[in-house]
Order: sequence, then C-alpha cells, then structure tokens
Amino acid sequence: MEVAMEFDAIRGFIDGLRPEQRMTVTEWADTHRWLDSKAAAEPGRYSSSRTPYWIEPMNLLSVTTIFRKLVIMKAAQVGATEILLNFIGYLIDMAPGPILGVMPTMDTMERNSKGRIAPMIEASPRLRSKIKDSNSKNSGNTINNKEFPGGVLALTGANSGAGLRSMPVRYLMLDEVDGYPMDVEGEGSPIGLAEQRTATFSNRKILEISTPTIQGLSIIENEFQQTDQRYYHVPCPHCGGMQSLKFNRLRWTPGVFEDAAYLCEHCEELIQERFKSQMLERGRWYASAPEKANRYVAGFHLSALYSPYGWKSWGEIAEQWEKAQGDDTKLKQFYNTVLGETWKERSDAPEWENISRRAEDYPHNTLRDGVVFLTAGVDVQKDRLELEIVGWMPGFKSHQVDFRVLLGDIEKKEVWAELDKVVREVWPLANGAGLPIRLMTIDTGYQANIVYRWAKKHGFSKVVPIKGSESLQNYFSPPRAIDIVKHGKKVNKQKVWHVGVNFIKSEVYANLRQEIDIETGTVPDGYCYFPRRDSHYFRGLTAEVQEVVRNRRGYLQYIWKKKYERNEPLDCRVYARAAASICGADRWTPERWRKEAEGIQVMPHSVQETKIASLPIKNIKRARAENKTSFWNR
Repeated sequence: MEVAMEFDAIRGFIDGLRPEQRMTVTEWADTHRWLDSKAAAEPGRYSSSRTPYWIEPMNLLSVTTIFRKLVIMKAAQVGATEILLNFIGYLIDMAPGPILGVMPTMDTMERNSKGRIAPMIEASPRLRSKIKDSNSKNSGNTINNKEFPGGVLALTGANSGAGLRSMPVRYLMLDEVDGYPMDVEGEGSPIGLAEQRTATFSNRKILEISTPTIQGLSIIENEFQQTDQRYYHVPCPHCGGMQSLKFNRLRWTPGVFEDAAYLCEHCEELIQERFKSQMLERGRWYASAPEKANRYVAGFHLSALYSPYGWKSWGEIAEQWEKAQGDDTKLKQFYNTVLGETWKERSDAPEWENISRRAEDYPHNTLRDGVVFLTAGVDVQKDRLELEIVGWMPGFKSHQVDFRVLLGDIEKKEVWAELDKVVREVWPLANGAGLPIRLMTIDTGYQANIVYRWAKKHGFSKVVPIKGSESLQNYFSPPRAIDIVKHGKKVNKQKVWHVGVNFIKSEVYANLRQEIDIETGTVPDGYCYFPRRDSHYFRGLTAEVQEVVRNRRGYLQYIWKKKYERNEPLDCRVYARAAASICGADRWTPERWRKEAEGIQVMPHSVQETKIASLPIKNIKRARAENKTSFWNR
C-alpha cells in the first residue's frame, strides 16, 4: 500500500512538471470524452458539431489562451452544461491543478456530482484511469472531492462559506450563479469569496454560467454587461446575410406551430427550420459592445432559438409563447429559459378595487368544487395570530377558504390552543369528502423560540417554521438547522425553511391581476377566488409596491415597500403559497393532480356532524352573526 501511494505521489509530481499539451478543450472532448446513457440523452462519443456555437467559448478556456474569465448568459436546452463538464475533463487529463466547482446549493452540488460528473469519469477511459474508483479504500474520490495526479476537483455549494474559502485554486467554475445567495453566512458575495481563491494564480481560468432571472437581481446579467457581449450570428440560407436570431422575427400562424419559420432581416425571406443545422455550422460570434473589450474576459449570450434539432424547435417556442400570454409567471419563465433574458418585474401593485369588485358571494370557511388540498400561512404579531387557509386547484388556481385573526398574547397558551384547533380542522366537500390542512407554515420572525416550541409538537409533516428571505429566488430552500439561544446560551437546534418572500410576492401579484374571460368564461391558471370582504382586507393584500434601487456593489435591486400599513393578508398568502410548494405541488403533473383529487377520502358521518364544533372560534355561527369572524370586518 505504501509503495503504491509513493508511486502515485511520484507520478503526480512528474505530471506537474510536464509541459501542458497544446490541445484545446474542444479537441480533447471530441477525442477523449464519452457520454454515458445514465446522464445523456444521446450517449456515445461526444461531438462538438452538435452544438457548434460552444466551440469558440470552449477553446478560449484552453490553457493555451490568455483569457482568464468567460461569462455565459444562456437559455435552457442549449447544452451549456457540457462546456463545464468538458472543461473539467480537459483539466484533469491535460492541465492538472486545483479546481473548484461551485453550484447554488450543497444539494445541487451533490446531484451534479453523482448525476453528471461521476458518469462522465466512468464513461471516459482517460479520466477513469486518473481517478480511482470511489469504492476503493483511500481513493480520494468522494462526492465533493476528487483527487487526480497533479490536482484535485473540489465541489461545493454557494451556501457554504467553508467550501468557498477552503483552498487556493487555479481553475474556478461557477454554475447557475443566479441561484446563488447574495450573501453567504455574513461573509459577502459567494462569487467574491470564490474568486479570491484564484488571486495567487496569474494563469487562472474562471467560467461563469447561468440562466438569468429578474432584471436588477440577475448576477449573470450584471456580469455579462461588463463584457464585450458576444452574440452568435448565422447566415441566411437564401442570401447569406449574417444575423443573430431574435424572437421578434419568428413567424407562425396563430394556433398552428408546425409552420414556424424565421424572417431574414436582410432579404425578408422565410427560413424554414430544416436549414438550422447548416446555419449553426457556419455561424460566428460577434461582439455587440466592442468598446468594453478586455483581452482577458469574454461574454457570450445564447437563446433557445439556436437549440439543435431534436432539442427545442421553433414551433415549441411559438407554442410556449402563446400559452404564456396573460400569465406573468409563464412569461417570466419564457424570458428566462427560452430567450435567456431577464424578466422585468412590474413595480405597481394590483388595484385592490378590482379584486374587491370581483369577489364572490360564497360563504367564508367553505370549499368550492375542484379544491384538491389545503395549506395555511400564519403571521405572528405581539397580540394576535393572523392566518389564511387556501384551497389549491389544478393550474394553481386558488380559493380562499378563510382569513382569521386569533386575538391573544402570544406569550400565553390560550392563543396557541386556538391555533391547535385549526391544525386539526377538517373541511367538508359537497360530495361528502373531507379535507384537512395538508401543511401549515408559520413565520418565525417574531418570538421565534415560542413559535419553534409550538411547531415542534405538531411535527414537520404538519407544521413548518419558516423565515423570509428577500434574496432567495425560489419558493423555498432546504431546511437549515439554526441554534436556539436562551439567556445568551445555545440550548438546542431547530430546522427552519427559508422562503423566498419577494419571489412569491411577485407571483401572487401576477395571479391577482388574472381575470376570467367574460366571453368564454375561461378561468386562467393562477386565478384567485375570494369571498366578499371589506376594503381593509384587499388593501392589505396589495399593501406593498416594488422600488428599484442601486446597492453599494452597483447592482440594481428591487425592494418592497409598504403603501398601506396593514400588510398581514399579503404575508399570509405568501406563506400559504410557500406551503404548497413545500408539499411538492409545483412538480405535479396533470395526472398527479387528478390522482390527488381522486384520493380525497369520504369523511365518516360522525366527523361531518361534529365538524363545525372543532372550529377555532367558539360558536362560529354566532361570531359570524356578530360580524366578528374576521379582524378586517370588526
């Protein structure tokens, strides 16, 4: 064993002294990389001709060039991940050194390590010979650390400060940077922390890749705008004129997507998609901002209009655009994942008068047909708990079941006892079935220890403690264990789910703007049903507006400010929506929604008879008669 280890050390030393071979990343990938069927839809030998637009960026990453940093802002389904994988393989085999790969979270790092990097190593003989099998003892091959002669590949999440400051590195890969937190563990930008690791290497290489998100918050857009901003130009098969593909020149018959074609900006002839492959082969990158040219930095942008045959067609893009009309959430997804562009959030709040006007005369605390499951969001105040119970239907249409205010000092047991009753409540449907609350989320921003203690007795399957995150661009992040402090001492740990409150507010506002088609009666996805309430409730639901400011690092940033003091209805809706996402409903297919609806059980007769007695407000019928059910109706 000792002899083998000594031999490996000697071989690594010799490999480190060997001059770096004059081979580009593209040449290496075409020669030595193999795609495994476990990780690739098209297994076999890698071919750069499938995505010819990535040849130039990959070649600039080669150690034979002077470029130090590449920024790639791209759409989905254009093969950008292969650049990162080819670069890793090339470095391990041809130019060994310390490598750091950073992904948005430790979870995404683990998935990519197991699902993409490990299969690449296993399928490519040149790599397999340099990295030992992970099952062998002292192999140096783990999920987040892969040793090879002359170097090591370290993988981490952008949410791990320890991983970002672990070691000096010559090569740095930053994947999906728009999913990074703005600040990691109070130490600043994760990108800044990671780039500091390369400071001692004058021959460093940094690759930064991401699909963009929201204008002003997008890290990759800000980085791209500081480069020469290169776009891929392809020739027209009719006139030969070079042009970058733009969505506004795509043409199709409404509702008929098979005939989608591209209108040449030079000869005004329609280009059929069958010409796309030969156009891509003859394409070239051109800088749109040559005045920002930097001999060490290059920036590239690519939309899904360039997606190769069999991946995403022009017809599919046209269909996705049509289906997104009138739905801000789907439009945002289209701009981000198809066009590779940022989405500009609407800064105005929906008109509360419009929402109030279309509210319906259905009774509070009842369910409408079509509701599949219930969630609740709870906001904690000093003298009360405010909560909304929401029913969710396919297409994420929502039905407000009730909005309640439980008055009482939250440092006393009585108000929590009332909330206990809500957790146990079951709502009858017209067909005799009954629905409980599938998941309740409760904010921990005020008197966190009291909230933790109450939530813990119900378990995470029923009640989830949450903490709002303004920078998180997702519904929620995996739970983190945080310290519980009592009298200045750590006494325990508690799991808390971080919720992207600003991200969800944008979706909530987009859904509040949805309207039922008067002529057809069509209810759009995301539509929100509300019962009649007074103006204070609807003003609270639309209490905040967005303002754009520039932070100290130069980024534009959206911040939410109150225009109406009582914003608890908005907070409760955000928390209830987060609960639906934590339940996994954002990943449900139409078939899953159907099965969930079919799985609703018919309640026993005795439960139906005693249902109303279990409500959290004693004698709720009398309370309603006195118009005291809701804090907003007092």
